Amino acid sequence: MEAAYMNDDGPDDLELSRRMLADLEELNAEFHVGIDQVLTKLHAAEDGLKVEAMGMVPRTFGDDTPLKLRDAIYLPILGGEVLRNGTRTPSPTFKVSSLDGAIKSGHLEGRIIRGKMTVTVKGLRDWLERGAPSFTSTPDRPPQTPAVRENRRQERKVASKENAMSMLNDLLGKARDKKK
Repeated sequence: MEAAYMNDDGPDDLELSRRMLADLEELNAEFHVGIDQVLTKLHAAEDGLKVEAMGMVPRTFGDDTPLKLRDAIYLPILGGEVLRNGTRTPSPTFKVSSLDGAIKSGHLEGRIIRGKMTVTVKGLRDWLERGAPSFTSTPDRPPQTPAVRENRRQERKVASKENAMSMLNDLLGKARDKKK
């Protein structure tokens, strides 16, 4: 039995138009999927450019750029953050004094430029790779015994009483001077 949409020469015009319409709908769907992908990428690029225009992109530093110690604590290599718009977050671990101590002890390479101590990113990286805080800035204290704590408490009590007596004597002396 022959199909109703076929004539002697092949598919009839109605069947051809249905096939053509189905092909057009498929192309339309593919087009919209492609456009959605392009728009998604376009919006992501636009957002990235807005963030960069606001300066909220991390700033890069050259390895040999000399940086003052007070500026070096904001470097990402030390745990800080410097954005292009000038916003800075200091390192939670390293302070200017720790960098200065490392330079003085010879662990970190520093140079004086225009009267200011400077370091480079390369020098900081080398220092960190060698185990940065390899020195102690303060000597270790021996643990306090109960007797030491009690003696210190007594010393504070005596000093407090002496300070109070001294203040009272000063006030009494001023009062006597006014009577005369």
